[in-house]
Amino acid sequence: MKSFRERSRFPELDLTPLIDILFMLIIFFVLAASFDRGAVTVELPRGTASEVSETRPLVITVTKEGYFLLDDGATASPEETLAAAAAAAAAGRPVSIAGDVAAPWGTVAELLDLLRSGGVTSVGLLFTERGVP
Repeated sequence: MKSFRERSRFPELDLTPLIDILFMLIIFFVLAASFDRGAVTVELPRGTASEVSETRPLVITVTKEGYFLLDDGATASPEETLAAAAAAAAAGRPVSIAGDVAAPWGTVAELLDLLRSGGVTSVGLLFTERGVP
């Protein structure tokens, strides 16, 4: 058996916890990098009007499936959409609707009616320029 002095002169390092932590970090970064950011592609109709407002409007997006999305891209219920639009209108911020070309017109009409009944009096529609995809 080795004496205490011989063992203390050359201590052994246990690398198992270090390797475990490195594997956990590798797994974390691989999984975090593989998540989709959830980008929503909306094809806007074409138009010729130029942007008028200097302030950044609150954009309510209507997807082709009929969902409402606010500026941050999170799906919102009609009540949440109305609350955000009313708060933006009260702050003097314009409200705009970006409806997908394939979005049901009934959904856009319901959104306009919901905004009007909530006291939002000025709503704009967003278009892309002609010839620009």
